[in-house]
Amino acid sequence: MKRRIIGALILLLAILFLPYWVYIPLLFIATVLFPLYWEAVLFGFLIDVLYGQGHSWLLSPTALAALVILIVLLPLRERLRWQI
Repeated sequence: MKRRIIGALILLLAILFLPYWVYIPLLFIATVLFPLYWEAVLFGFLIDVLYGQGHSWLLSPTALAALVILIVLLPLRERLRWQI
């Protein structure tokens, strides 16, 4: 549980201070490594609010992409779950 919280804090700091080509891969890696990482959707909304082009929050491409990745990984989560 500690690693998940530390990972979320690292992602939050990366979103706030690093360029997109750093935090987007980090977000994807966290989505794969941590089981049911629903925080990725919230981080996607945060990215869209901070750096979005002014479209509606319902159509956030980053948050929707994270949600799709999580839904696709749901059936595979037991095989992908690592002992961290």
